[in-house]
Amino acid sequence: MKTVLLLFAVLCSVGCAEKQKANEGRRVEITVTGDGYHPAGMAAQPGEKLVLVFKPSGFMGCCNKIVIAGATEAVTVPRDKPIEVAVTMPPSGPLGFACTMNMCKGSIGLPAANHDAN
Repeated sequence: MKTVLLLFAVLCSVGCAEKQKANEGRRVEITVTGDGYHPAGMAAQPGEKLVLVFKPSGFMGCCNKIVIAGATEAVTVPRDKPIEVAVTMPPSGPLGFACTMNMCKGSIGLPAANHDAN
């Protein structure tokens, strides 16, 4: 059992995403629209724990189905309530996320000025 817990902790420390409501980590609100994610880029430190709060706003198109780098499945933002995703920043480089069609994109870990508007 200890081996399983240790393996889980190691995997999450390199950037895996959890589809659970989280109580720890800096909260980052991201508005989801049909035009993309706002903000599409934000800064974070390597190893930092974050809670990404994806908030729906009107028509979202394909942008409501989000794949986060390192996650095994997409999360879906419902029309009527936000969804929270706990992540841990990787040791180096950004943590990207995109819709399942790769049309709407965002990234955490780089200054927002380095991102194109969606």
